[in-house]
Amino acid sequence: MIEPKVHLAFAPRGAGLQYGVLWFADGKDVYGWYIGSRDGVPEASFFMLPAFYTGRPVALYRTVLDDVYGPWVETTDAPRETALPHTPVPEPLCHELGRLQDEFVRHWLFFDDDPDAAAQAAIYAARELPVRHANIRAERLQKLHTAPAVWHYDTPGADRKVLLALSQRWPLDEQLIE
Repeated sequence: MIEPKVHLAFAPRGAGLQYGVLWFADGKDVYGWYIGSRDGVPEASFFMLPAFYTGRPVALYRTVLDDVYGPWVETTDAPRETALPHTPVPEPLCHELGRLQDEFVRHWLFFDDDPDAAAQAAIYAARELPVRHANIRAERLQKLHTAPAVWHYDTPGADRKVLLALSQRWPLDEQLIE
């Protein structure tokens, strides 16, 4: 069973959830899923960083939609993208990505159209925190390391190099800085 690494960033006095990422390495490749905002609109994609652990220039393969079986594009020099002819992820890993994404969402996130969204939003309101389309579950907020501007959570042992390479190529509004 694959144990993914997780990273979340939350701006308590601004954007709310900036992004959430899960990923795992399989050999030299990295696979995962992220959610965040692009021009203020929610966006989520599955991704692959092919040959990430080889020292070659980094490319990002990502889904156009939040569908591991949907169309994929390659981004080498953002914002230029090239359509890929098929899913670059091996079939068994497609199933695993879908399972991990579902587990990540159930454990960490709630959305404004979820059945329990009103109860979650009430907890946020009591703490004067922003509620957006995608949010960190209220009971998980205590797991985040707090700071004045951005709170974050990282799985122990998470490779920050993966996050840096990914954020420099994804289309989301937020990027990590070295």
